[in-house]
Amino acid sequence: MIRRRIILWLWLLLFLGEVKAAASPDSLSHIDLMAAFRRLSLLEQDEVLWLARCIYSESNRPEEQRLIAWVVRNRVETRYRGDTYREVVLEPRQFSAFNRPTPRRDLILNLTPRSTAPGWQQALRIALEVFQAPPSARPFPITVRHFYSPLSMPTNEPPPWARAARPFQGPAVAHIDPERFQFFDGIDARLDPEPAPRTSVPARPARLSRRWDWLRPSGRIPRPVRPIPPRRPGQE
Repeated sequence: MIRRRIILWLWLLLFLGEVKAAASPDSLSHIDLMAAFRRLSLLEQDEVLWLARCIYSESNRPEEQRLIAWVVRNRVETRYRGDTYREVVLEPRQFSAFNRPTPRRDLILNLTPRSTAPGWQQALRIALEVFQAPPSARPFPITVRHFYSPLSMPTNEPPPWARAARPFQGPAVAHIDPERFQFFDGIDARLDPEPAPRTSVPARPARLSRRWDWLRPSGRIPRPVRPIPPRRPGQE
């Protein structure tokens, strides 16, 4: 009888060990990520999604994504080119992946918390981390609100503000390859002016007049609508 119990315990320990090995750390961390994401309000979830989409569009390296996320957060907290993460990310001529309609832009705009695109869950995790981080975790001054990637623009000249200023130097960016990303402190409206409103309207079909007049005052591109929160059981 005792021998049978020992064999049963050994078999049970072996079975539990196999189950534990089958559950990868990545899958467990994904469960934790989804649980943390659901604890946010619907508005906060939307903000984290836009932050994740932005850093996912810029880099696949976590150390770079984290710094880019802080640049976006710095813009939001100083109300530079927008009051929310969504507004900052979609501001014209700021983040190249969102500038004009392309298949890549469509892909990024349709990413959700459950999307399985390679590297997306990593970006979502980093976005949530930076969104919830205390101000003391900020890796550089709150006035670091610009970055430039020579690698992504090999055939184009750097933007005027990047030519006129020196890249930020500090421990937070010491491990970043300057050929991939350079970060800038204190770029103001003088070096990086906002897009000017259109003052003249080219000839256009009459059917486009109303849409053109709607766009003209701000010079901005149409933005995706905010997601409609799903109804929960018991909600009217």
